[in-house]
Amino acid sequence: MVVLIFNIANAFILTSCWNYKETDNLTLVRGFSVDRVEDGNYFISIETADMHQAGTEGKGKAAIIESEGESMFDAVRNAVLVNVPRLYWAHSTAVILSQQVAQEGFLKVLDFLIRDAETRLDIHPFVYRGEYAKEIFNTTPISAVMVSEELKDMLHGQKFTSKTLLVQIYEVIERLEGEGISVVMPAVCVTEVNGAKTIKLCGLAIFKGDKLVGFLDEDETKYFCFATDEVDGGLLVVDAEHEGKKGKITLEILNSGTRFKARYKDDEISIQIRIRVRTSMNDVQIEEFPSTDNAINDLKRQANEQLKKDIENLIKKVQEINSDIFGFGSLVKKQLPKVWKEKGKDWDNNFKELKVEIIPEVEIVHTALLKDSIKKGD
Repeated sequence: MVVLIFNIANAFILTSCWNYKETDNLTLVRGFSVDRVEDGNYFISIETADMHQAGTEGKGKAAIIESEGESMFDAVRNAVLVNVPRLYWAHSTAVILSQQVAQEGFLKVLDFLIRDAETRLDIHPFVYRGEYAKEIFNTTPISAVMVSEELKDMLHGQKFTSKTLLVQIYEVIERLEGEGISVVMPAVCVTEVNGAKTIKLCGLAIFKGDKLVGFLDEDETKYFCFATDEVDGGLLVVDAEHEGKKGKITLEILNSGTRFKARYKDDEISIQIRIRVRTSMNDVQIEEFPSTDNAINDLKRQANEQLKKDIENLIKKVQEINSDIFGFGSLVKKQLPKVWKEKGKDWDNNFKELKVEIIPEVEIVHTALLKDSIKKGD
């Protein structure tokens, strides 16, 4: 009897996973790009981890597989015609869309990503600022083995500069399906470092629905982060003036918080944005700049004015593009549901004319290791 119970218990304990797959029979996909070719087909370049040629540390080397098809799934399925084990998509970290694909609409690519059982919703989407997205895999990674891994690492690391935005596919879906808010994705481009081509994050891509309509550069992205409470660090470089002397003073952002208020008065919707930024003074390019209360207060005033102006200019640019990437409509829907019920149907026109009040409050908490600027002798 004891032996029988022991054998029954082992039958449950020692079973393997029902859907377990041997790694020798799989090719791990780490990222892929999507282009359109002349006949309208999708052209995908797939960066895979070649575990068969892994080094002594067990890290797979990068291998690129290219395939073409009438649809995304057709292109993926055609990749098996290449003499490699079956593609396994569960470890994908990045999808890079060409500008043409993004302008035509990314919904068909998104449909493949969320419909396939292996792909995950934490993939990072990018838009390539260049002709063909496949060019991204012709670059040399600086700090990673594969381009897809470096893209992911850069996105997470440079988030603290506030010049990019960490976006994942599930967030794209939320924005796409939401009311009063538009999709944004990080943009990536190719640059040269010491004569070698490598990748660089270069702002944000702006969408209207699922179609690309414009870009923000790195500085504009920073002001977008201020306006949407996404600042996690970075710098404020102030064009300052003191006692007739002009120069740049760099403030390091210690923390930042943004509060939003939707208002409705005299049949007009407006948005108020209050931004509180704590900084330290880390680089002074004005000779003999004193750390007196008057000088610091004057610097704070100039920083407030510059931040206010830069955010206002960004909002005007985005209003001309007419894509509510800030989510002002979503804010109105949440805070003024009755107003949204009346005005939300025509939000495109309302957004273009929306009045936005920016109230920044820059605080300088210390001047780092110097109380005053270095003075030159005779």
